[in-house]
Amino acid sequence: MNCLFKYSLENKLPIDLIYMNNAGELSHRGVIVRKITVDGILAFDIGKQQLRSFKRANILSAAKQRRKRGVNYA
Repeated sequence: MNCLFKYSLENKLPIDLIYMNNAGELSHRGVIVRKITVDGILAFDIGKQQLRSFKRANILSAAKQRRKRGVNYA
């Protein structure tokens, strides 16, 4: 996951996170990493349009975002 965090931080590109909050609820987030710390990351949450902090222990998975393919008309 550290490589993906660095990728997002350096290139300013979004990544997808599966995150579990303290109540045990899962959420899917699209984020752009702003800062990497020992305990977690500070990232811009695309869905909520806000800076959020994410605990490293609660991040279940991270992946590069896939490009959405649209329909090309002739």
